[in-house]
Amino acid sequence: MFRFKTFAAAPALVILMGGTAHAALTADQVWQSWKDGAAMGDVAITAATESNAGGVLTLNGVSIMPQGAPAAFTISDMTLTEEGDGSVTIRPGAAMGVDMTEGTNVFKMGVAHDGLTIVAREDGGALVYDFTAAKLDVDFNVSYEGYSWDAEQPTPVITNSGKVGMQGLAGKYSDAPGANRAFGLDLNAAGFAYDFNSDDPGLQMKTTSHSETTDMVMNLGVTMPSTTSLMAVQGAADFRKILDEGFAVAMLFEQGGNTGSAKQEDQFFPYEMTISGQPSKGAFVFNKDVIDVRSEGAGLQLSLTSPAMPAPVEISVGAVVMNMVMPVMATTPADVLLQTKLTQLTLSDGVWGMFDPGAALKREPLDLNIDVSGKTTLDFIGLMEAEETGAMPPIPAPEKLDITDISLKVAGAALDANGAFTFDNSMGIPMPLGTATVNVSGANALIDGLIATGLLQEQDAMSARMMMGMFMTPTGDDSLTSKIEAKEGFAIFVNGQQIQ
Repeated sequence: MFRFKTFAAAPALVILMGGTAHAALTADQVWQSWKDGAAMGDVAITAATESNAGGVLTLNGVSIMPQGAPAAFTISDMTLTEEGDGSVTIRPGAAMGVDMTEGTNVFKMGVAHDGLTIVAREDGGALVYDFTAAKLDVDFNVSYEGYSWDAEQPTPVITNSGKVGMQGLAGKYSDAPGANRAFGLDLNAAGFAYDFNSDDPGLQMKTTSHSETTDMVMNLGVTMPSTTSLMAVQGAADFRKILDEGFAVAMLFEQGGNTGSAKQEDQFFPYEMTISGQPSKGAFVFNKDVIDVRSEGAGLQLSLTSPAMPAPVEISVGAVVMNMVMPVMATTPADVLLQTKLTQLTLSDGVWGMFDPGAALKREPLDLNIDVSGKTTLDFIGLMEAEETGAMPPIPAPEKLDITDISLKVAGAALDANGAFTFDNSMGIPMPLGTATVNVSGANALIDGLIATGLLQEQDAMSARMMMGMFMTPTGDDSLTSKIEAKEGFAIFVNGQQIQ
C-alpha cells in the first residue's frame, strides 16, 4: 500500500493557511505563509514559475509535496490578487489533483470546481479565509492487490472509485494566534452528494452506493497548544500534557433531508437498498474536562430486497436521540449523562412474517427511552497511564445516579423504571443508597407469543416467569411492579424483602 504519511493532509490548502495576520495583506505575504506553514509539517510547497505585477501574484505549476511521498498534489495555476481593502483574492486553476502509481497500486484524485474563490483577510489579529464555489467535486480512483484464494491464479486487483461533491458552497477558515492557536472552519453547502463503486474479484463482490443531502452546515473549532505539537504525543502522559495546555475540539453539524441507495452483487448476499432520512443535527465537544456527544434525527425509512430473503425488508423509525456526557480528567465529581431515544420503530408485515407468520405477537411499533444522569470522579487519562506503566489505576468514585426514565414498549409489552441513588465511597468501594421502581405490563402475553413463534422454549419461559414471580408484585391483569431499595451495609431489598 502507499506510504501516505502526511500526504492525507496535503490536498487541503486549508492546512497551509496559517501565519501572522497583517492589517493590509499582500499576495507575497500569503504565499510565504503557506510555504512556512507547510515546512512545519514536513511538506514542501513550490511553484514552477512566479510573477508579481500590479499586485497580482501569478503562480504556475504549484506542487504540494510531503516528505517521503511518491507524488505531489498539483495545481495547474493560481492567482493571488491584492484588493483595495487589504484583503487578497485567491483563484486556483481548473486542474488540481494527484496521480500516484506503485505497481498495481494506484491512487488518483482530481478536484474540479466551478468558480472557487478564496479571500484572505485580517480580522482581530486572526487570519481568515472566506471561500465560495458554485460547485466543488472530488473524483478518486484507488486500486490495490487483494487476496488470492488460489495460489495458481493471479492476485486479484481491488478497485474503488467515486465522487464526492458539494453545491452552493460557502464558508470560512480562521487561524487565530495567541497563547494557544485557535483554528476554525465554518462550512455551508446547499447540496452534498457522493457516489462510491467497489469491485473485489477475489470475493466476487461488486458494490455501488449513492447519496444526496440538502442544506449541510458544519462548524469546527480546534485549539492547539502553543508549546507542544500533536506530532510529539507518544503516550498517555503526553496526551495529558496537551489537554492541560488547552487542546480542545468542538463541532456542530446540521443537515436537511437525505436520500440514498446501495446495491451489492455477490454469491452470498446480493441486495438492493434505498434509504430516506429526515433532517438531523449533532454536536461534539472534547477537552480536558468533558466528552460531550449529542445527535438527533427526525426519522428515516429503509427498504431492502434480496434474493436471499423471502420478503422485502421495510423499516421506518421516528425521532432518534443519542446524548452522552462523560468527564475526561475529573478528580472531583463531574456530570455524567446518557440519553437514548428511539421512537416508532416499525417493521413491515413482510419482516414480521419471517419469524411470526401466524401473527402471535402484537405488531406494534417499538419505543425505547433511556434517560440517566449523575456525578462521578473519573480520570480516563489516568487509566491509560496506569495501563502503560503498570501503576495502580485511579478508581472512579460515583457520587449519585438519577434514573429519570428507562422505558421500553415492544410487541404489546411495556417496561418503565425510575429512581435515584447516592453513593458512599468512604470504604473504597461505592455503596449505593436509594430506591428504584420498575413496572412491567404485558410480559406474560409477550412470552406466550414468543413461545408460539418458536423463538422461546417453554423451559426458558418458565424460568423467566419464576423470576418475575420472585421479584415482582402483581398490580393488575398482566401487570407487575417492583420496588428496589439499597440501604446501609450494601443491603438490597426488593418489595421489602432483603435479598442481600
